[in-house]
Amino acid sequence: MATDPLDEQIMDLVKDVSPSGAYLMGFDDYAGKLFVPSDANLKSALRKTRALRAKAKTELQRKVLGSFEVQLTFDEPQPVLDDITGAIFAHMVKEGINDEHMLSLFDHAGRSLDACAKRYSKRKMPVAVKALTLYRLEGVLDILDTVKRESKNARVREACDALKTKVSEYVKLFELEGWGKGEFPNVEKIFKKEGFDLGREKFYLKALRDGYDYTETPEELQRKAIAWIDEELPAFKRLTEKLAAQFRCSPVPEEVEARINGRMVLDPKKLIKTTHAIRSVIQEVVNEDVTGINPKYKTTVIETPSYLSGTIPTGAASFFDTYTKRPFQYFFQTTDPKRDPDKSVAALIDLLVHEEYGHCVHHSNSATGFVGKLSPLQALPGGLMGAPITEGLSFNREMEFCEASKALEAKKKLSKAERAYVKILEKYGGIKQVNMEIEFMTRRWRITRFLRVIGDVWINTGQKTLLEFVDWAHERTGVPRASVYYQLFPAHEGIFPGYATSYAVVGQEIRAMEKKIKDPKKRVRFSTYLCSIGFPPRSIYRKMLKDYAAKL
Repeated sequence: MATDPLDEQIMDLVKDVSPSGAYLMGFDDYAGKLFVPSDANLKSALRKTRALRAKAKTELQRKVLGSFEVQLTFDEPQPVLDDITGAIFAHMVKEGINDEHMLSLFDHAGRSLDACAKRYSKRKMPVAVKALTLYRLEGVLDILDTVKRESKNARVREACDALKTKVSEYVKLFELEGWGKGEFPNVEKIFKKEGFDLGREKFYLKALRDGYDYTETPEELQRKAIAWIDEELPAFKRLTEKLAAQFRCSPVPEEVEARINGRMVLDPKKLIKTTHAIRSVIQEVVNEDVTGINPKYKTTVIETPSYLSGTIPTGAASFFDTYTKRPFQYFFQTTDPKRDPDKSVAALIDLLVHEEYGHCVHHSNSATGFVGKLSPLQALPGGLMGAPITEGLSFNREMEFCEASKALEAKKKLSKAERAYVKILEKYGGIKQVNMEIEFMTRRWRITRFLRVIGDVWINTGQKTLLEFVDWAHERTGVPRASVYYQLFPAHEGIFPGYATSYAVVGQEIRAMEKKIKDPKKRVRFSTYLCSIGFPPRSIYRKMLKDYAAKL
């Protein structure tokens, strides 16, 4: 990759402040390390960030450093738990259990918890932030249990127990009476009794502007999302009624979805096998009709480990070795029936398209320089700036694939890959039936992503409480209250304020550009380009897409 001296300095800062992320991206000398967020370390990192920002020569450098600064000033107790789980998982994926690295990692994790306990034990924490922290306990304990179970080293097993104790003690600082395991009815009672407050009103504006490169105000984002819902609901309603008539059930989304799930029951134990059979065919169709996939593409489908299933209830993607000659990805498929695994082929395809042919292709095409070499900063997949890009294009990919699949129904001359795709769907009800169900799932998720924008704005600005938003969303769209809650709060709001908004806005911008490209081949070229230019800030990304579209 072409390099700039200041880019290299920024990359060095990223590595120092996110060593586990650096290790994930292929810088193996950062193995066994975790950033300890003590007051001194945070002040030092902020000084370095601001000094580099003062020397920035390009918009890319300024925006990346501005986003990095916002991330360093996010002052809540739950990220340290995500960092510990993520770091241990990254090491296990890349090298198994390396005793030396695990012991070092556990030492850093313990010191990180000590630093955070020292900071947060002195404060009165909002109830909602306590809840976000409690949700992360199970994941840390599960992954430590896994390391202990699989390690043959007595010191590592002892360190697991010691860190589990320290994690549990840390989380006790944020106990909520009646929490249980964070089930929605329990949390609803707590928020009704204790009230709901995130305390993010001032920080949220910085998170949107500097963290994610949004020029819109929260009010403008809210208006956009409501308009998108109003546009999407009629089509979703018509499709729901059509499927309800076929299934002879009430035209209520959850009833229709239950009939789709029950039409051909998927055994959770066989989900991985089913995914393998379908993806081998779908990948060729995607490469022809949706987006180009580089010849070095390497993604492995694995079952979601138990210690990650709490935050990956259905599926997810992870990127590895970005800055090496052999980048690769994992597509996680959750099979635990206690979570929310796929229950229909349509849902399985929708997830596969989003996670693998959205996120994984995005990372692989960018890391391998499929349409040209990228600067280190533009290829950087971590941090906040990349979230709107990869989430937005993956969100839009669902509709791209849905439309490409529907087009095959009327296409007279199918390619070899298209014929194989149509044939494999015959065992699941045929392409017309499966297409209706894919469209149902796609439109349902579009509404959910639009709802996330509104909820993200309302609860972070204090306009409404979480429960008030849940009630409004259910009444407006018919999405079940518990589903609205789980699709907004525990995962997305715990990651970072504004993250829940990531999917919809950039996704809709991409869709608006694609609608103007009538030639299917040119549209595939455009789609290939947009998922091969890395993870730049949103404003830079948008300009690159507009300039490219103008040349088609």
